[in-house]
Amino acid sequence: MGKRSGNITLIGVPLLVVIVALVLAYSPKPIDWSLSYSKQDTQPYGSKLLYELLPVLHSESAIKTSHGAIHEFFDDETETSNLIIINKGFYPEPADIEKLEELLFEGHDVFIAAQDFSDNVKEWLDIDYHQSISFNIPTHDSVSFNLANRRLQKPLGYWYKKGITDNYFNSYDTLQTTVLGINNSGKTNFIRIKQGEGWLYINLNPQAFTNYQLLLNDNADYAFKCLSYLPDEAIVWDEHYKIKYKHLPKSQLSFILDRRPLRLAWYLLLIGIVIFFLFESARRQRFIPIVKPPVNSTVTFIETIGRLYFSRKNHLDIAKKRFSYLQEYIRSKYYINTSEMNEDLYQQLAEKSCLPIRAIRQLFDLGHNLDKTQHISEEDLEQFNRRIEFFYEQCK
Repeated sequence: MGKRSGNITLIGVPLLVVIVALVLAYSPKPIDWSLSYSKQDTQPYGSKLLYELLPVLHSESAIKTSHGAIHEFFDDETETSNLIIINKGFYPEPADIEKLEELLFEGHDVFIAAQDFSDNVKEWLDIDYHQSISFNIPTHDSVSFNLANRRLQKPLGYWYKKGITDNYFNSYDTLQTTVLGINNSGKTNFIRIKQGEGWLYINLNPQAFTNYQLLLNDNADYAFKCLSYLPDEAIVWDEHYKIKYKHLPKSQLSFILDRRPLRLAWYLLLIGIVIFFLFESARRQRFIPIVKPPVNSTVTFIETIGRLYFSRKNHLDIAKKRFSYLQEYIRSKYYINTSEMNEDLYQQLAEKSCLPIRAIRQLFDLGHNLDKTQHISEEDLEQFNRRIEFFYEQCK
């Protein structure tokens, strides 16, 4: 019974993990209704659809994107073009207003769709407007926009039921301004202002140019009729002023959660970690026995034999064995035949062992003299052994 339940757990837990991760990864994401106006966003209030359809309106015109302020993007050599700015608000720096005025007097055209403007812009253009507060509030009242030009008008106007503002102008310079658009109450919401050789177009309801509103009924016609006032010249699409009205910059986690494969892998990792801690928290490690290191019996044996020889006072035999082991060491390490040593071999050994040739010659003379004597004292053995140990230390 226990083995069967263990197999069920082994198969069922990973299967449950995979199912939960798939449900989390493939569940529909909530719609982002934030005001973006960016050409990169497909959310309802992004402007990707409008940007991609601009070539239809201006087929022969090049389209560039500005990611910098107006006074940074445009220089004295910039060809005559149309600047399009669509955003919740337009709050340029004084340097940008000065550059914008310069561009207009040189013959550039500027189209701005925004529901609010900075005080210095309102003072420069001498405009005042009314802002509605009913954006994104579902009501039974609808809003209608239309063009003032009879050739561009739609008999009943373009109607919007939700997610739209109803802003309109209270005052403007009538000598320099042309009314281009109105709402269903006859209030002006789209104007054109003459500035030098160029025209400045201002629309107070930027939501009419977003993805969501362009897909409703035939409301896309209204947006493109507004933009049709621009001449067929190069277009500069602004992305710089939109950055200030983003919420918070997306984190690395947001990047992962926005992509389904990465989101699936992330959920699998998190669930796997939780399951690991749940199972491992109840695990008890068995007692680990202490394993003693093996005893080096060879060293013990050699020490025993050495004490045996030394206790017998056979110093000559010990010295001969020490010298024999030394000769074998030299043969195996330096490949020198030590049975018949001469000056050339002494010189080779001195070069390889980095010992003086005099010390090597004296060591071998003492070793060869062992065959000519019948007895050596304990002091002689110790002196001979010190010379051999010194040789080993220098050869390391």
